[in-house]
Amino acid sequence: MKKIINDRLKSLSGHLLNTDNILDIGCDHALLEIYLCLKYDNFNITGSDINQKPLEKAKENISKYHLENRIKLVHANGIEKLDNTIDTIVISGMGSINIINILKDINSYPNIKKIVLSPNNDFYYLRCEMNKLGFKIDKEEIIKDNNKYYLIIEYSKGLEKIDNFFGKLDLSNNLNREYFLNILEKNKVLLNKITDNNKKDVKEMENIMIQQKLER
Repeated sequence: MKKIINDRLKSLSGHLLNTDNILDIGCDHALLEIYLCLKYDNFNITGSDINQKPLEKAKENISKYHLENRIKLVHANGIEKLDNTIDTIVISGMGSINIINILKDINSYPNIKKIVLSPNNDFYYLRCEMNKLGFKIDKEEIIKDNNKYYLIIEYSKGLEKIDNFFGKLDLSNNLNREYFLNILEKNKVLLNKITDNNKKDVKEMENIMIQQKLER
């Protein structure tokens, strides 16, 4: 299949099934929608965006692949036009604060069984807030695309107590370890800049990471 999406969206698509009735919020140019429809026969999906201009480009892309009868586009702000046929929500490429603002009333829609998110930042905050909304992590992965790290989390309804810093990432996975060690290195640089007596602070941070079984 011709590559029409980046590695981040391709990995995200792996969390979606042809039986899911999906609303992709902030669909941009509908590349995920097109990819899924080309991947699955008899599959339909809805894409929404708050801005009209990306929807116009999405419409052009959908027409190019002759998928007008399988992809529905909606001009909407978040979940404001969510209907009872939708059971799965996808949000990718937004900040975590924006994502939570969109989903704050999600419990008004009991048909939602799955939420797949790929935030741009504040992973800890997202995990905490999704837990408050009554959703638990089913699957989680870090991917690296164009030398940047991205998180993809698949949620379902339920409560589960976890470490919201590490989530359910497998720390024996090399890429996941690389991601956390990259955070550690960035924090070392930050500590070097903000304190003259940084050696003790850096050592304490390293000990925390070791305790969390990052270094084996």
